[in-house]
Parts: sequence; C-alpha cells; structure tokens
Amino acid sequence: MPALKVEGLTFSYGGAPLISAMSFELLPGDFMCVLGPNGSGKSTLLRLLTGFQAPAAGSVRIGGQEAAGLGPERLARLLAYVPSETFTPYDFSVREAVLLGRTARAGLWRGYSAEDREAADRALEETGIARLAGRSINTLSTGERQLAFIAQALAQETGVLLLDEPTSHLDLKYKAAVLDLLGRLAGRGLAVAAVLHEPALARLGCSKALLFRGGGAYSCGPAAEMLSPGMLASVYGMPADSPLIPR
Repeated sequence: MPALKVEGLTFSYGGAPLISAMSFELLPGDFMCVLGPNGSGKSTLLRLLTGFQAPAAGSVRIGGQEAAGLGPERLARLLAYVPSETFTPYDFSVREAVLLGRTARAGLWRGYSAEDREAADRALEETGIARLAGRSINTLSTGERQLAFIAQALAQETGVLLLDEPTSHLDLKYKAAVLDLLGRLAGRGLAVAAVLHEPALARLGCSKALLFRGGGAYSCGPAAEMLSPGMLASVYGMPADSPLIPR
C-alpha cells in the first residue's frame, strides 16, 4: 500500500491552475525530491498534502485513509511536516523542542510518558544531535537547528515525512548531512519527500523526482530519468550545457 497517494490534485489561487490533475504515489522507502522554478507550486503542494490548504479537486490518501476526513491529531500520527521557516517563541532546550513532536500522542494536558521520552531520545540519536539535547534551541547554528526540527518530526513516529526546503541557508557540510539523513530514513522504510532548490543535491540519495514545469504541468518518475541535464534544463528554462545544471 502506498504511504501517500495523490490523485487528480488541482489547485489555483484564482487564476490559471498552479497544480493541475497531479497524481503520484510515495511508497515506504521512497525518497522523492520536488524541484521547479520559484512560484511554480512546490510549497503549495506540501500545504495541500498536510491539509493546510484544500484542493479544488482531487484527493490525498495517507496510509490508505482519505486525508480530507482526518482530524489534526489523527493526521499528525500519519504524517510529519518540517516547514521552511521554523520559529520557537520560548527558550526550550533541544530535547524539550523535540518532545513537542509527541503532542499528538501525549495530548496537551497529559505529561510526557517514558515512551514519549524514549521516542524523543531515539530521534535525537538518529539525527546525530543527542549531544545538544540540553542546549537552548535558540543558541544552535542554522544547520543544528534544522536537524533539531527534523528530530521533532521523527519523534511523531509517522510513516510519511515532508520537508519544505530543508537545506536552505545551510553550508555544504550541513546540506550533505541533511540529505544523507533523509536517505537513511527512507532506507529504514519512511516515505520521504523534500522540496529542494538545488538539483545537484537531489542526486544525493533521491529515488524519485517530481518536477514542476509551471502552469500546472509536471513530470514525475525515477530520479535517474527526471534529473537528466535535458529534463532539468527544460524545467528551469536554461541551456543544457549551463554549469548550473548538474551532469
């Protein structure tokens, strides 16, 4: 069964469709990159998949369940989402911030259980930031902070992980670390999809690629096929021999 199944998804902001009759599947173990020009609909797609926005047509099924009929708590048990911009209004420790990923399971008024704390500790270990558990999240570097919010999403213990621009503002070391982590998460059975801005990064472990072409058009398929110089050049409107197009 697909971890995530999209059929006929259509959406616009009042003009021409931004997303038109889009269909694709994410299976457990898939790592799909989402690429395309600015304003083509990549972040909007994630908002549709997470229920922040409602489509004009089409459906999203998560773990075989229609997402439109799921409440926020049930959805948070099936799908985790890391937005492009994160904000922490309070001076939480990293471990406290990661524990917030257990809210859908712990509830707002019940204290965290031993199971919740174990899940948070596993997420800290898996992202390689257990050594930072006692630090204030507001004192972390940008790369460390991004890993902390990925750990928060992992603590939810869902089957689907969606990330919007997880490598933005990171140096090369952390870009590679994040892509390596996402590849390992897919390797242990998660269905992972990440919006990326750098096609070269998509070659670091992605098995599928979804390319936005603008005007609602898209292509989706194996990464080896979708990330060819010719395909990328046509998507971004650049010459195939541009040094910015990875080979």
